[in-house]
Amino acid sequence: MSISALAILGVAAVMILALAMARPVRRAHPGRFRHRLVTPRLKPMSRSEAEQYLAQWAVISGQFVESPGGATIRAHELLETVATARGLPTASHELRTRALGTLFPGHAEAAGRLRAASGQAAAGKADAESLRQAMLAGRALLTELLAAAPRVPDIASVPQRGVPAGRVPPQRSATLHP
Repeated sequence: MSISALAILGVAAVMILALAMARPVRRAHPGRFRHRLVTPRLKPMSRSEAEQYLAQWAVISGQFVESPGGATIRAHELLETVATARGLPTASHELRTRALGTLFPGHAEAAGRLRAASGQAAAGKADAESLRQAMLAGRALLTELLAAAPRVPDIASVPQRGVPAGRVPPQRSATLHP
């Protein structure tokens, strides 16, 4: 046999051995691997970022009285921005809705309601009450999305260890002794 044939047989044997060893793990934990691939993970967000998004929502909801349709469209855009910032899928609306439903089952329909209301508002076919209900559902989802872990500390709130505020530590140098 040539060296290349032996190498191919060796690789095939290693692959068969790896598959045989992985089979008991898959049987012992059948949903573990699929769960890891399906369950979305949120990207970290600092408190200051979350507060900025909440402030933007407050401005948008304040504009609802003057322009309910425009405020609903901007609210939907803000919710999409926050979902993207938290790392939810952007490939399609269905994937994002499924991820939101997995992470926040109580608010799964809120994104869809806000999206539908935004589309109706853009077409000029929505009444103020349906837009208001969609905004309330969107606000609840936004609050959950911003409050969900993981959380990253703000740079300004991270305490500096070992150095009291306003003081510079003395410089120390090593002395050489003969």
